[in-house]
Amino acid sequence: MTEQTRFKEKLRKKLLSIKPDFNDHDLETGIERFKLFEGKAGDLIVKKGERCDTIFLAEKSISRCFVWDENYEEKTIWIEPEMSFLTEFKSFKSGEKSGANIHLYEDSLVYLIEREQLFNLYESYHEWALLGILFLEEFLHYTMAFSHQMHFNNATQNYKLIEEKYLRYLNIVPLKHIASRLNISPVHLSRIRNKAGENSKN
Repeated sequence: MTEQTRFKEKLRKKLLSIKPDFNDHDLETGIERFKLFEGKAGDLIVKKGERCDTIFLAEKSISRCFVWDENYEEKTIWIEPEMSFLTEFKSFKSGEKSGANIHLYEDSLVYLIEREQLFNLYESYHEWALLGILFLEEFLHYTMAFSHQMHFNNATQNYKLIEEKYLRYLNIVPLKHIASRLNISPVHLSRIRNKAGENSKN
C-alpha cells in the first residue's frame, strides 16, 4: 500500500467518523477532489497576508496557528493534533487576507481541498452538504467545551488537561508555545511541569 493510498484510507475513516452513513459513491467522488502534498516540519501552510481558501488535514503532524503581537512576540491561537481539519477560518469564510500563520511541527503528508471545490460538492451532493453541517456542529461543540475548560480551569488544571488528552504535545510542541496557548509565561509552565513530575514520583 502506497503512502497516498494509506492516507486516503485515513481520510475516508475521518469523514465516516463524522457521517457514518455516507453514500459510498458520493464519498469517493468527494475524496477525489482533495489534493495531496508533502509538508515539512516548520512549513507554513497558511501565511499572514495571504488569502486562505483551503482546508487542510495533516496526517502525522501537530499544527499551530499563531500571530505576532504589537511587541513582535508570537501568540498562539490554537494547537491541534494530527488528522484535524484546519484552516484560518476568518480568511476562509470572508476571502480576506489571513491575519495569522499556521505551521506544521513535523514532516507529514497533507491533504487539502479548495473552498470552490468544497462548495461545488455541497451544491452537487446532498451527502456532502450534510457532512458540512455535521462537521460544524461537532467543531462548535469541541471548541466551546475546550474553551470552557480552559477559561474556568487554573493553569495547573489546564496543564493536566493537556497531559490527559494531548500528551504528545509535551514531546513535540516547544514549551513556550504551550505556555502561550495557556496564556502564562514559560517559567510558570515549567514550574507547573516540574511540580507535576515530582507529584507523580510520590
